[in-house]
Amino acid sequence: MTSLILHHYPQSPVAHKIRLALGIAGASWQSVDIPRLPPKPLLTPLTAGYRRTPVLQIGADIYCDSQTIARAIHEALPDSRLFPSGHVGGAMMLSGWAEKTLFDLAVRVVLTHALDSAPPEFIKDRGSLYFEPNWSADSLRAALPFVTRELHAALSHVESCVAASSGVFVDGNAPSYADAAFGYIAWFLRGRWADGPAFLAAFPKLCAMEDALADIGDGMASELSGEAALEIARKATPQSPIGIIGAIANDLQIGQQVTIRQAGETADPDVVGRLRYLDSTRVTIDHDSAETGAIAVHFPIIGYKIMANQDTA
Repeated sequence: MTSLILHHYPQSPVAHKIRLALGIAGASWQSVDIPRLPPKPLLTPLTAGYRRTPVLQIGADIYCDSQTIARAIHEALPDSRLFPSGHVGGAMMLSGWAEKTLFDLAVRVVLTHALDSAPPEFIKDRGSLYFEPNWSADSLRAALPFVTRELHAALSHVESCVAASSGVFVDGNAPSYADAAFGYIAWFLRGRWADGPAFLAAFPKLCAMEDALADIGDGMASELSGEAALEIARKATPQSPIGIIGAIANDLQIGQQVTIRQAGETADPDVVGRLRYLDSTRVTIDHDSAETGAIAVHFPIIGYKIMANQDTA
C-alpha cells in the first residue's frame, strides 16, 4: 500500500484530531510540515488551491477536510481500529457535531483571548475563516461571556455521553474517531487558552479521555519533505474510482468542470476541476498541475457546495 502522508503543522487543532485518529488506527505515516499561514507553495498544487489544514495524501489521491481524511485512513488500513464494530455513521455524526458546534465555539474563545497576544496577521487570517464578515475585536469581546457559557453547555453533553459508557471512551474501552473528535477540543483549549485547564476541570470524564488518547499516541510517523511529497504524487496514478454512485447528481456529469466551494461566508478559495466521482458522502475532482501531474482531489459532501461550470472543456 502507498504510504499515508499527512500535510500539517504541530499547532493545528484539526491536524491534532487526525494525528489522534492515526494513533487509534495503528497507522504508520509520513509527516510533511507546512506553514501556518498562506502562501503554501508545496501544498496547494496538491489540493487545487484548498488551503486548510490538514491534508492527507495517498500517492496521487489527495484528501481534503477531516471527514474524508478519516474515512480514507480507515479504508487504507485493513486492520484499522478507527471505527470499532463498523460504527462509521455514528462516529461521523458525533464528529460532525463536534466540528460545527464545539470547535466553532472553542475557536472563538481561544482567539478572542489571544487578540492582544497573537500576531495580528494570524488573527486576521483565522478570523476570515471562522468568524462572520465584518467581525471586530470589540464584537468578539462583547460576545465572549455568551460563547463561553455555550461552550460549557456543549461540553456538558460530551461529559454525559462519556459518563454513560462502560469505559473511558464513547463506546466503552475501545477508542474510535468520535473520541478523537472530542479529545482534540480538550487538547486545544488546554494548550491555547490560559484558563483552559481550569475550565476543563469541570469535565473529568472528558479529561480522562484526553489522557487515554495521549497514551495511545499518534501512530508511527517519519519525516518527509514537501518536495518529496510532490514527487510522489507526480510519479503515481490516482486509484480512486470514477462514476456517480448512490448520489443526488442533479445536473452534474462525470468529466465536466465543477467548482467546489466551502459552505458559509469564509475566505476559502474556490476549487475547480473535472468531476471524477460522486457518492452520498464524497466528491472527487481530477486536477493537473506542473508540480504534480494528474491527481484526484477528494472533498466531503457535507459542508461544501458543488456547482457545474458553464465551460465543460
